[in-house]
Amino acid sequence: MIQKLFLSITVLLVLSATTTAQNRRDTNTSLLDRERELAPLIMTSAQRYGIDPRVLTMVCFVESRFKVDAVSPKGARGLMQFMPETAARYGLTNPNDPRAAIDAAARYLRDLLAKFGGRVDFALAAYNAGEGTVDSFRTGKPLLLSTGKIINPRGVITGGIPPYPETRVYVNQILELLARPHPAVSSANDDKRVPRIKQRDFTLEAMSSDKQTSSTKRSTAKSFFIDVQ
Repeated sequence: MIQKLFLSITVLLVLSATTTAQNRRDTNTSLLDRERELAPLIMTSAQRYGIDPRVLTMVCFVESRFKVDAVSPKGARGLMQFMPETAARYGLTNPNDPRAAIDAAARYLRDLLAKFGGRVDFALAAYNAGEGTVDSFRTGKPLLLSTGKIINPRGVITGGIPPYPETRVYVNQILELLARPHPAVSSANDDKRVPRIKQRDFTLEAMSSDKQTSSTKRSTAKSFFIDVQ
């Protein structure tokens, strides 16, 4: 059942996201193989921390395309693209260890969901742009980082989602995938240990501040990296 669940989710992800056209068949096959290997780890960690396995699966997909050795230009590493500071906070000594990385990410997502009252959109935005950044744009209070950089210096209030094109695409992409009905998803939610994602409108309040450009709407799927502030 686990294999069928995650195979179905991966097929949905592959069909929904635009991947590199070159060697498309080989890339998709490799993607499915990687996902099959990780499926039991994702399910185990999701159940351990009481989060929806679809959320964990899709974050892993968007962050690294299920590549254990993924590295971002900013220094994020592994399947779940942990920055060093966040990895240290969650006791993750080796971000390239799939079991440890997935478990730490599940715990981090659980904490983010708790912090933001179960709001999946806020938790995803925080995973991508940082908890402090989300708080700053919720409250309109500028955030001074240890590096001296100031987040939201003008005190803009967006409702919570930072007005960064990358973060908006990241959050929208995952929420759109989560909102797609699928028999496998329904069967997964029969497990009482895993809270169901409510099918509700997670419209990004940041969008009200300025309309998305057509180029942003057409943005193709790519890997996004955690840059925790």
